Amino acid sequence: MLKRTILLLVIALPLSAKPPDLIVVISVDQFRYEYLTRFAPYLSDGGFNRAIKHGANFTRALYPYAVTYTGPGHAAIGTGHVPARSGIVANTWLDRTTATPVYCAEDKRVVGGYSPLNLDSDSLGDRLQEKVAGSKVIGVALKDRAAILMAGRKATTAYWFDPKMPGFTSSSYYHANRTMLNAFNPSVPAVLTQHHEWTQSTFIPTTDLARLTHDPVSLRKYKTRHGNLGVEFPHPITNIDELTFTPFGNDLVIAFAERIIDDEHLGTDDAAPDLLFVGLSSQDYLGHAYGPDSLEVADSVMRTDRQLEEFFNWLDQKFSGRYTVAITADHGVQSIPEVARDLGRDAGRVDFQNPKKNATFADLAPDRRQLEKLAAKNLRLKVTDKTPVTDALVSYFEEPALYLNWPRLAAAHLDSDRVKRALRDAAKQIRGIRTAFTSSDLIAVDPNSSDIETAMRLSFRADRSGDVLVTLKPGYIWKYSNGDNGTTHGQAVDDDQHVPLLLFGRGIAEGTWSDEVAPTFLAKTIGALVGVYAGGTETRVLPCVKP
Repeated sequence: MLKRTILLLVIALPLSAKPPDLIVVISVDQFRYEYLTRFAPYLSDGGFNRAIKHGANFTRALYPYAVTYTGPGHAAIGTGHVPARSGIVANTWLDRTTATPVYCAEDKRVVGGYSPLNLDSDSLGDRLQEKVAGSKVIGVALKDRAAILMAGRKATTAYWFDPKMPGFTSSSYYHANRTMLNAFNPSVPAVLTQHHEWTQSTFIPTTDLARLTHDPVSLRKYKTRHGNLGVEFPHPITNIDELTFTPFGNDLVIAFAERIIDDEHLGTDDAAPDLLFVGLSSQDYLGHAYGPDSLEVADSVMRTDRQLEEFFNWLDQKFSGRYTVAITADHGVQSIPEVARDLGRDAGRVDFQNPKKNATFADLAPDRRQLEKLAAKNLRLKVTDKTPVTDALVSYFEEPALYLNWPRLAAAHLDSDRVKRALRDAAKQIRGIRTAFTSSDLIAVDPNSSDIETAMRLSFRADRSGDVLVTLKPGYIWKYSNGDNGTTHGQAVDDDQHVPLLLFGRGIAEGTWSDEVAPTFLAKTIGALVGVYAGGTETRVLPCVKP
């Protein structure tokens, strides 16, 4: 009945409400919702507050699935589907046939190497292209996977940033505007000249910063050093790659987004609405390095807010009342564990990193070695520190998935389901691990599933996901580097799942909604504005759409 009601609403909308000429969907990579509340007094009137105070603010927008990574998040924004449906189950997974990792946006068939080849569900942009002749759908971001997966399989084009060029680029999958690229990219080095140093802004008074952040000098060694940037203000910027790890990377994306709007004549045909996806990836780069409690993230939130204000002012001048904006994020982030512990919280790093091919069990990361030994004990297999990793039960780990060593199982005549259960049960005994599921657990239908099992099932697809999937306790992250530094995301916890969902502009009612919704609802909501049906059956049109 709900699906029928939504469908009738979508069909009726074009008759009662004029669609926007341009829809801009902005994903601020790695942006917690709580940033909007923590830093609320210091936000400008025209940035995030443009939607919070004069648009629609959904205060409880949470991703319903467990794998809160960049690839799955941007696919969810663009398609309205969870990873189990979109096929983007992680940033990277293992191809069991070739035993090689597959990057979510890779495509070895095309010049440029990237496309939506691995995206297995239709997107909002696809539906718009199918129904409305002349509509354009374009994605732009620093990250290829952000631009590509939001824009969808039938996008007009997608652009991403290559710091080695330096400049924006695309692939032969698309009909990229090479004239525009050749005109814009020579201006990129000038941004480095303008921003040769990242200094702390004065948007937040120093006395308030001490209360809003937790960034003692003694803990800065747990931040990640990228290039010459260092771990405290001021940060010298010596090349374009380093610049993308600062808020000034947003300037590149927004400037190019404006150039796209101008050169592609977006929003100029009132019979064919255009759709532009914009991914602001720098927040993720610097968030991984410095953590959400840092002075750097506080400054980045302030600067991003002002950058958005300038962008919205520019849109006002061009489209006065004829456009709609949606703002969300692909995921949040957890605190640097050492910072969290200093604040009195339980936190840590779980290390399942893959060993070198010629390694022994003695070379395994402690947590990975414990996993193997506990599982072997359950299976009554004898292993020692001298056992080669070629005899391990797990051949490959990619957050959050363990892939079985099938040649080892075959040689030892081991039952695969029994091995999966042994690894699952072993994982549950390791410090920081919340729970684990075998692929068989997730394939089975269980009407009494726990919330975490449901979230993991929404993240799972048998041909791509691992044989055992592991999720961590709040405060714990997967270790992804040699040292104890930086932080990450990817868990079914509020810090990773709870993100902004803001809309304003044509067709959007003002208000604040506290009911739990999901960013996956965005595709169906924007679809309702332009008269197309998009998104998964489990999603719905947000109540901010004007009748």
